[in-house]
Amino acid sequence: MKVIDKIHFLIASICLLYTTGISSQNMTTSPYSMFGIGELTDGQYGQHAAMGGVSVGMRDPILINSVNPAGLTGLDSLRLVADATAFVKNEWYSSRGTHTNATSGNLSSFSMGGRIMPRWYMSAGVYPYSTVGYYFRTKEPVEGTDGSYYYSTFEGSGGLSTASLSNAILLSRHLSLGVTLSYVFGNITQTETQESMTVAQKMYTNAFNARFGLQYTKQLANDLGVTVGLTFGYKQKLVLDNTTTVQTSSASTERSQKSLTQYIPPFVGVGASVTHKRITYGADYTFRKYSTLVSTDNRVTFRDVHEVKAGISYLPATYQSESYWRRVSYKAGVSLSNPYLSVSGKDGFSWRVSAGLGFPVSNGRIHTALFYDNTQLTGNTLRSSALGLSVSYTLSELFYKVKL
Repeated sequence: MKVIDKIHFLIASICLLYTTGISSQNMTTSPYSMFGIGELTDGQYGQHAAMGGVSVGMRDPILINSVNPAGLTGLDSLRLVADATAFVKNEWYSSRGTHTNATSGNLSSFSMGGRIMPRWYMSAGVYPYSTVGYYFRTKEPVEGTDGSYYYSTFEGSGGLSTASLSNAILLSRHLSLGVTLSYVFGNITQTETQESMTVAQKMYTNAFNARFGLQYTKQLANDLGVTVGLTFGYKQKLVLDNTTTVQTSSASTERSQKSLTQYIPPFVGVGASVTHKRITYGADYTFRKYSTLVSTDNRVTFRDVHEVKAGISYLPATYQSESYWRRVSYKAGVSLSNPYLSVSGKDGFSWRVSAGLGFPVSNGRIHTALFYDNTQLTGNTLRSSALGLSVSYTLSELFYKVKL
């Protein structure tokens, strides 16, 4: 297969993704996704979701690393790899005595990757960046009256996605450099209905962004290998075209247009993985400067996030002659961070625990992850939790006729 044909094949996968309907919608039911550009995702849905989401220092023959593009050089040089992930979760929220829960799920990502030339690897994919999905009602007393109330309904949907093209170069036997160029795009719709008046906002944005990565890997012994990684991204301005429509009971409609400014926050992450015999240990630390986001509500501010992830994977055997269950991988992980959202000056704590299995199939592997998330702000301002399942299907041998 010619080099130019390989490149066209990978880039064409992005066009295919647009037609599959992959989007950020229906991926959250959080009422706090109404602030900023929605609830920000962090790549928790993928092959290593069961390991707490560790990624910066991870590499594998069938792993398309969407967090650190330098990890693409670990792909099997004779195969084209495709990966699709879906999830379902149930979320619970409580705030100052009110409670709600809802279920959401979607196909969250799709990617393809492989070797283009002996030292050049490439992947293409679509991933969620932020999600908006909420519906709730409030009850407020009418000022100056006794026993009279008015009700307001708030509803929102949409979010932002990224279509990404990643390239990685094997600079030497041990060192790799990678870069991901992303096109960020999406729509957000927010509606507030109060008695006889409805205010609807429709926002659209698009922008280009990039992230960079390094990985150094070395085999210290026959049964011992280590990889360290670094990834970072810069602050990117987002201009949201905002159309506001106000409709009253008299059927009169007013429209106004203006631009809002938001930002993709800068970040830096470091990570490492150690493989000893059949066990892989991984750990990441990531700093994200979410304080660059702009809040339109004086009760809500965005805070910088420090996040630590750790995970372990055990694969008893890889030979086809071994029993099936010895070829299943067993994974577990945990992540700890502070929430990026502060309400009325209240900070808090977030954590996630996860566990899962990786099942071998004829054309690759199926990775499962059962996870539980918990976030709590002080003063009973907010408590949220989620129990969910993600499934990632990785194909490799299925494309043996299109070897790179």
